[in-house]
Amino acid sequence: MTFWRMQLHPSDSTRAVAHTTRSLGLGYVGLDFASPPGDLTDVKQQDIDQSQRDYWDFAHCMEVGDIILVVAHHYPCALARVTGPYNYIRAPEAELGVWFRHFRKVEVLGYYADIVTHPAKWEKTTMTDTISILRDPDSASYQLISKWLAKLGE
Repeated sequence: MTFWRMQLHPSDSTRAVAHTTRSLGLGYVGLDFASPPGDLTDVKQQDIDQSQRDYWDFAHCMEVGDIILVVAHHYPCALARVTGPYNYIRAPEAELGVWFRHFRKVEVLGYYADIVTHPAKWEKTTMTDTISILRDPDSASYQLISKWLAKLGE
């Protein structure tokens, strides 16, 4: 099981929480590109713009059972477990309620504001990229996921 952290909003940061909660409420996490490369299973990592190469990992490295710390406005928002494979649609469909074309099914394990109810006590999780694999077990995000899973009895 790999730990990840991810933001779920397009470049419109004024609607970050709305996009995040809507996506999670529908049971999905996803991302998209400014210059779409298409289905990531058909693309080589080096063919993706350097600033978005982590997106390739979403299709090729993320696995069912992995845990995602979802971040909104540099604060933890939710913890989710990946329950489905990588999917791609050519164009976002309004009926699906999501803005992204690259997505995975998830189970929301909990929302941060439900376990830390006072916002003044929220841990800041500065995140400037869209998605990243958490490799350092001593990092704040990795530690937060570990503690959260322990509280859930996972």
